This record gives sequence, structure tokens and C-alpha cells, in this order.
Amino acid sequence: MLVHSMLSRSAVNGPGERVVVWLQGCDLRCPGCWNPSSHTFDRTRDMRRRRPIEEVGAWILACPGIEGVTFSGGEPFQQAPELRQLCEYIRARKPALSIGVFTGYTLRELVQGHWHWRNRDGGWTDGDARLFTEIRQFLDFAVCGRFRQPMACSDKPLCGSRNQEVVFFSDRYSQQDLQPQGYEVTISENGAMAIVTGFPPVD
Repeated sequence: MLVHSMLSRSAVNGPGERVVVWLQGCDLRCPGCWNPSSHTFDRTRDMRRRRPIEEVGAWILACPGIEGVTFSGGEPFQQAPELRQLCEYIRARKPALSIGVFTGYTLRELVQGHWHWRNRDGGWTDGDARLFTEIRQFLDFAVCGRFRQPMACSDKPLCGSRNQEVVFFSDRYSQQDLQPQGYEVTISENGAMAIVTGFPPVD
């Protein structure tokens, strides 16, 4: 799978302390997206971003003191088969770990198959309800919907714009478990890199 970046601990990407994995590639390309460097889907140029599913899964499971993992992007569902395999890998080895996802697709689009994923030949394959259902069985929550810059908001937990919605697929979490919007800045030990994640104020 193509991985943009990984963070071993975050408290602003879902309930509790969570690992975050940003996948590489998204053709939705919402204007004003916070992470435009994750949009390109060039498998030849992004060879360095390829990671075996087992390697990513093992890294997630080795992170201490977390209650879950959140997949973001990019667009996770545009690597749907790999996402399904990774969720299955995690759930089989650590069933108590919660799994969430940020997606630009609406729940209706995912259920009705109005989405697509990048295949190994570099082309697009239509999504379908069956594949979505296979992934959904592993998810505790999803943040669904494209980022709409004119509808940007700062008072809706986990949502960058008012049209987005948090959907719960299990009874593990509810709206009461969501914290107000926040953001984090993580600086590497040598000071050479900083990761900003969450919902920074516009100013």
C-alpha cells in the first residue's frame, strides 16, 4: 500500500490516544485540503512510499499505550483492498484496538458504490457495496464527506466543514466521546521535521 506518513500517538484524530496512518493518493482533491501533498497517486514516483501491509500492521500493533488507529489521507478508500486487508490484520491480532477512518466520500456514496479505488495496473476499479461492507465490519467510526471550504467550521468535532458527519459503526463510541476540535504539532527528535495534525485555527 502507499503510505504518506505515520504518527505513533495523537489525541486529535478520534477518541482517545491513537496511531494515525495517512495513505497516499486522492483524486477528490478538495480545494483547501489541509494535506495536498497526499493527493498524487503516482506508483512509479512513489516507490519509496510503498509499504507491505504486514509491515504497517506490525508497526501499528507495536505502538504502546494507544486505544486505536485512525486512517486518513489521501483517500483511504481509494486503496480499499489494502485497507480491508490491513483492518483484518489488526483485528485478528488485537481485537480490542479501535479502528476509524477519515474519508472524503459520503456514507451514501460508499453504500451505493459511487466511489472507486486504484488497482495494481494504475487504473481505476469501481467500488461496490460488498467491499465497503467488508471494510465497515472492522470500523468503529468514520468521518465522511468532502471538505467544503465555504462551509469550514471550528465547532464540529472531527469535521473540518459543516457538511461532514461522524458515523458510528459500533457501540464503542458515541457523540459524547468526541472532543472539541484541537490540533497538535509533533517535532522530530533532531528538530528536522514537524507534523501538524488536527484542526488548526485559520489564523
